[in-house]
Amino acid sequence: MVDIKNADEKQLSEMKAWFFKENVRIMQEKQKLEEERREFEKEKRETLREIEQQQRVKELAEKHLKKEQELFEKKLEVLQRELRQLAYDRQKLEREKAIFKELKGRQTAQNSNAQTATPKLFFKGVNSQSALRKRYRDLIKIFHPDNLGGDTVALQSINQEYDSLKKIYSV
Repeated sequence: MVDIKNADEKQLSEMKAWFFKENVRIMQEKQKLEEERREFEKEKRETLREIEQQQRVKELAEKHLKKEQELFEKKLEVLQRELRQLAYDRQKLEREKAIFKELKGRQTAQNSNAQTATPKLFFKGVNSQSALRKRYRDLIKIFHPDNLGGDTVALQSINQEYDSLKKIYSV
C-alpha cells in the first residue's frame, strides 16, 4: 500500500481513478444483484401463483371426482335395487304362471264336467225370465274373452245354458 501522505500527485490521481472505477464497478455489480434479486422475486411470485392455481385446479378436480364417485355409487345402488326387484318380479311371474296353468287345467276339467252336468250350473236359483236375463248379462260381463279373467269355453257353456233355459221360461 502506498502511504497517502507521502504519495505524489500522480499516484494520488491514479488511486482516485482506481477508487472511482472500483466504485463504479461495485455500483454496477450492486445494480446487477438488485436486478437479479427483483427477477428472482418476480419469478418467485409467478411460481407461487402457478402453485396456487395448480392447487385450486387439483381441489376442483378432487371435488368433481368425489361428486362423480357419489353419483356412480348412487347409480350402482339404484341398479342393484332394480335388479333385485326384477329378480323378485321374475319369481313372482313364474309362480303366477304355475298357478295359471294349474287353474287352466282345473277349468278345462270343470268345463268338460260342466258340459256333462246339469244345465243349471251358471243359472242356479233362477226361476223367471227377467232373473234369467239379469244373470246372463252379469255372467257375460264376467266371462267375456275381452275381460282380464275372460274365458271363451265358459262363455260357450253360459250361452248353451241360457239358450236351453230361455226356451223353458219363454213357454
